[in-house]
Parts: sequence; structure tokens; C-alpha cells
Amino acid sequence: MPWGDVREHGLYFVAYAATLDSYERILRRMAGLDDGIADALLSISRAVTGGYFWCPPVRGDRLDLRALAL
Repeated sequence: MPWGDVREHGLYFVAYAATLDSYERILRRMAGLDDGIADALLSISRAVTGGYFWCPPVRGDRLDLRALAL
């Protein structure tokens, strides 16, 4: 999703997944932490912020937290 004004602008990236493992692998590769080769996108862009957010499962109209029980 694009955002910004004339002076500063960029993109928001939002994705949903069952685990964070796949995104961690992608970000490690982009930063060059696995093979020492950073993604070329990082030479023309700058990450301003980032975050991970948890969206609890819902069944019907109620939260379904059974998967958290140990």
C-alpha cells in the first residue's frame, strides 16, 4: 500500500501466515545474514520501521485460543 507526500513516501507491506519462520528466512536473506550478499533493493531503499503483530484466531464471533493451551 503506498503512503506519503512529496518529500517522503514509500510502501506498507502486510502479510498473514501461520508462522513467522518464512518471513524470518526472507528477511535474513535480504540482509545478507545467510550468504553475505545483501538484496540490491536495500541499495536504493531504506526501512524506516517494522513490526510483527499477532492476530488471534476467531471461530464464529468468539476468540478461539485453544491452540495456546499447553
